[in-house]
Amino acid sequence: MRLTPVLLVAAVLSGGGLAGLGVGYVARRHRDHPASHPLSMMAIPPGLAGLCAAGTVVAPRSPISGVLLAASTGLLLLAPAYFLLFTLVYTGHDAVLTRGRRRALVAVYAVVGGVVVLETVTLSGIPVRTVNGLTLPVVASQGPPSIWPLLFAYPPILVSLGLLARFLISSRNIFRRQTAVILLAVLVTLVGNIAFQAGFSPHPGLNLTSVFFSVEAVLIALALFRYDFLSVEPLAPDIVLEEMDDPVMILDESARLIDANPAGTQLLDGESPVGTPINRVLPGLFDAARNGEEHVLADGTVSTDGGEAKMYDLNKTPIRDQYDREQGYVLVLRDITLQKQRERTLTSLQSVSQRFLSAETPEEVLEIAVTAVDELLEYPYAGTMVYDEDANVLRSAVFTDALADAYRRGDVPENPAVEPGDSDVWQVFESGEARRGAPIETSDTQLPVDIGGSLLYPLGDHGVLGISAGPDHDGFTDDDCRFADTLATTTENALDRVAKEHALRESRELLEMRSEQLRFFNSALRHDLLNGLMVVQGHVDRLDGLVEGEAADRVATIDEWTDDLARMAKEVRSVTQTVAGEDDSDLKAVDLEAVLAEKAAKFRQGHDNLTVTVEADSLPAVRADSLLGSVVENLFQNAVEHNDSEAPTVTVSASVDSGAVTLRIADNGPGIDDDQKSEIFRESVTSDGSGSVGFGLYFVRVMLDRYGGDVWFEDRADGDRGAVAVVELPTADAAE
Repeated sequence: MRLTPVLLVAAVLSGGGLAGLGVGYVARRHRDHPASHPLSMMAIPPGLAGLCAAGTVVAPRSPISGVLLAASTGLLLLAPAYFLLFTLVYTGHDAVLTRGRRRALVAVYAVVGGVVVLETVTLSGIPVRTVNGLTLPVVASQGPPSIWPLLFAYPPILVSLGLLARFLISSRNIFRRQTAVILLAVLVTLVGNIAFQAGFSPHPGLNLTSVFFSVEAVLIALALFRYDFLSVEPLAPDIVLEEMDDPVMILDESARLIDANPAGTQLLDGESPVGTPINRVLPGLFDAARNGEEHVLADGTVSTDGGEAKMYDLNKTPIRDQYDREQGYVLVLRDITLQKQRERTLTSLQSVSQRFLSAETPEEVLEIAVTAVDELLEYPYAGTMVYDEDANVLRSAVFTDALADAYRRGDVPENPAVEPGDSDVWQVFESGEARRGAPIETSDTQLPVDIGGSLLYPLGDHGVLGISAGPDHDGFTDDDCRFADTLATTTENALDRVAKEHALRESRELLEMRSEQLRFFNSALRHDLLNGLMVVQGHVDRLDGLVEGEAADRVATIDEWTDDLARMAKEVRSVTQTVAGEDDSDLKAVDLEAVLAEKAAKFRQGHDNLTVTVEADSLPAVRADSLLGSVVENLFQNAVEHNDSEAPTVTVSASVDSGAVTLRIADNGPGIDDDQKSEIFRESVTSDGSGSVGFGLYFVRVMLDRYGGDVWFEDRADGDRGAVAVVELPTADAAE
């Protein structure tokens, strides 16, 4: 849709109107703010006025356009009154606003607005003019509808501007930036209306004052509600500096100390050596801040409290004057000692995870986990117990040196076992829920030393990990628990991986053994089958010279099928390897026409009343192997064996396109249901009842996949009875 001037102006007026109504709604929801009610009432009338003005733009010649124009003008007159009420409340002069005075002020402007509405409505023949593509009604520039809004609108606005300006520069005002935003918003509306009255408008009837009022209301609402923190900014620094745990220091342009908060004074040994260069008191501090580096207290090895060296993240902010010159600096030192400790621990735990990947046995995994507890988390008493499924107990597995020594020196068994319900250890294992902090409740014969509070973690079905720091430990922090949680989870995952890999190795070994057995039985069966076929072949050879006529033809058929059975028996090994994916022999070019001719002749001779027609000439060689004949034979067999026609027919056609030969083997049988056309190639569906050794359509699918071709079934065209097996084979040239 093309954006016309009418649509653009209507959208602006409507948007301004909706914005004003939105501010009115938001202000009413902030009833806790003293100025919220007058702000709401200041925003709603211009919002409604904007919607009315949009109506006159859309339908300027409508009978109600005059009413909408009058309503818009009258509603705008209420905004200055409520803006004055808002200003009095905002600047602290609300004491003069008794209920009677408020009502009187609003009533005066409501009456004036009503008079303007009536005067405008009763005007006869408000002219409608078209300027710059806009058609709008235009009220004459003389008379009450034009003069009264000016006489009553500007006085409260000018009074409000004076109050706001005075409030802005008053010494008690801690809302200066907020007040400045409000003043700017008022000036936007005032300048916009003055511009309209002076004739600066695309159309003499287009008054955008309602939009300016709505923008003003939005800015005031943002200053009051969204960015209220501006109101206390001048008071915040002193309070924040006093309460901050981080040391804060104020330096002059020469990096000499001017002031420090209590935390900074404590860092300076309780003194504030004003005027002393900061690098003399804390060597290297300012240089580190200037270079954006972290800083280690003192010599980097020992802090003032005798513990680990403190490390600080430095934030240097320049103090600039009105000429943008640096007159000093604010240094904030954030203690990141614990953060760095956590980072080092997490890095170490990541290295532990890498070590887990190389573990091949549960014992190796548990050894890595216990070593990590001892060396990285620095807890001397740690150990693991693994589940013995046969005995239904938890048995000791790997302990830290300190705990193992305690068992050796104590009067308890060195290899304790935990039975069901015997202790907290078993409860954690059985429930699968960790236990953090409390001492372990167990019998006196199971722990050789007081290990204090402990962390117990289940390791899935594998066992339990226990971590203790001794009786003098102050307790586990959140970071301690978090790191221990991570280690326990990683340990359990590593144990799961090792168990799965072990099961996989056993499965592969079992599969290899079964495959070897199948290969043996396959070889034995093929040997026995070939021996039996040799006996049959011998009898066929004897009959060949004793019979003639039709009997001789039958003997010839038996002889041919016996040869075929013998050949297929010899190819069983190749078929098995192909289906199992073990045969990586190269494919070669195969004469498809010769294969089709051979198999068609065989089926004609072996089946009475069967008609086999091959319509395929000048076919290129295809990419296949010696089993392509078996593939074609299985497709022929499928077309014949389920054919219930008295005169079964098989019609073979072929076409060549884009480096592939497409065979279509059609029959006149009962056809194949749609829901069976994909299922028929599954392994469970075979060529039962075959008069030849076949491997079913599953074998056809496997071989076509090997050749890089495809196979599927379709219905015969034109409503003919039967099904069509469609086979795609890549040509030998395309495969190269």
